[in-house]
Amino acid sequence: MFESAIEHNSTTMKRFCERKGVSLAPHGKTTMAPALFRRQLLDGAWAMTAATTWQAMTMREAGVERVLIANEVVVPGEIEWLANSLDEGFEVYCYVDSVEGVDIMDQTLEHIQPARPLPVLVEMGIAGGRTGVRTVAEGLLVAAAVVRSPHLVLSGTAGFEGILGPCDGRSAEERVDEFLDQVVALTHAVDAEGWFNAADEVIVSAGGSAYFDQVVDRFSHVDIDSPLRVVIRSGCYISHDDGALHQASPLGANPRTEHHDQLLPAIEVWGVVLSRPEASRALVGIGKRDVSTDGLLPVLKKIRRRGSTEVEMVAGDRVVEIHDQHAFLDLDPNESLGVGDLVGFGISHPCTTFDKWRSIPIVDDDYRVVEVAETRF
Repeated sequence: MFESAIEHNSTTMKRFCERKGVSLAPHGKTTMAPALFRRQLLDGAWAMTAATTWQAMTMREAGVERVLIANEVVVPGEIEWLANSLDEGFEVYCYVDSVEGVDIMDQTLEHIQPARPLPVLVEMGIAGGRTGVRTVAEGLLVAAAVVRSPHLVLSGTAGFEGILGPCDGRSAEERVDEFLDQVVALTHAVDAEGWFNAADEVIVSAGGSAYFDQVVDRFSHVDIDSPLRVVIRSGCYISHDDGALHQASPLGANPRTEHHDQLLPAIEVWGVVLSRPEASRALVGIGKRDVSTDGLLPVLKKIRRRGSTEVEMVAGDRVVEIHDQHAFLDLDPNESLGVGDLVGFGISHPCTTFDKWRSIPIVDDDYRVVEVAETRF
C-alpha cells in the first residue's frame, strides 16, 4: 500500500465529514489491521465499526476505545463480554432487530448486572435482505422492548443501504433514498414516543462505501430534540481500489460532491510472468489466494522488466480469468511482456484482498517500505 495514497484518502474523507457535520466510524472489517485503525482514529474517526463481537475484541486489544458492532449480538457469552467491557470504560454499541433478541440480551445481562446499561440501536433492514426490521411498526415493537429492559438503553437507529441495486424500473439511487427515508421515519417515530430520553445522544447510522453522500443528504432530514450524531461507516475509503468501488464511490471516478474530491487507489498486488504459452496470452503468478475476485478482476497498471529497476506505467486490460495461483492476461501479440517480468495490478473490492494477507507493506512512492501493517483476520 502506498503511504501517500493512505494519507490522501484519510484527509479527503476527513474533509468530507467535517463539511457535512457527520462522524465517521470506519468499518474495520475491511482491513482488520490495527496499524490502519490507529491511523484512522488519529485522523478523527469517532469510532471503529465491527461486524462481529470477535472483531470488536480485536479492536479493543489494539487500543480502540469505542466500537460500533453493526450487527445483532445474541450469543450469551458475547453479551457477557460486552457487559464486562462496559465495566472497563470501553464504549461499545450493537444492533437489535427482534423482541427475541432483546429478551436474550436482557436475560443475560440480568444475570451479570452490568455497571451501566448497554447501548443498542434498532436496525432497519431491507425486504429479502439481511438483518433488520422490515417496517417502522416492527421497529417500534423492538424499541419498546428495549425501553422495558433495565439493562439496555436505546441509543439510535441504523441500517445498511449497500446491498441495494436497480430493480423493477427503479435505479439503485432511488431505492437507496427510499430505504434511508425509512430509517429517518423510524427515528422520528421512536423519538415521538420519548424512548431516546435515556441516551446522552441519538446515533443515526448508515453508509457503506458507495452511497454515503446520499446517507448524509437523507439523514439531514432527521428532526429531533435530542442531541444527534449522524455516523457513516465507510471502510474502503482508506485504500480505495481500481475497480467497482472506484466506479461507485461518491469520491471515485465520477465524484458526486460539490468539491469534486477523489480518493486514490492505495493497493497494488505484484506478480511475476510465469509463462507466455501463446502469442496473446500471459500467465501471471497471482490468484484467488492473493486478490479479490468478487468484484471486477485485477487490472494491469505497471510493469518492471526483468533485469530493470524502472517501473513502467501502462494502461492495461483487466485479467480475463483467475485461478487459485494464476491470472490470465490477454495481450496484443506484439506486446513484449516476457517470462520473468514483474507486473503490478490494481484490485477491486479491498475487503477480500486484505484478508488474503497476514502482513501488508506500506511503502513510499519509490517502493521503500516505511511500515508493515499486520492483519488480524
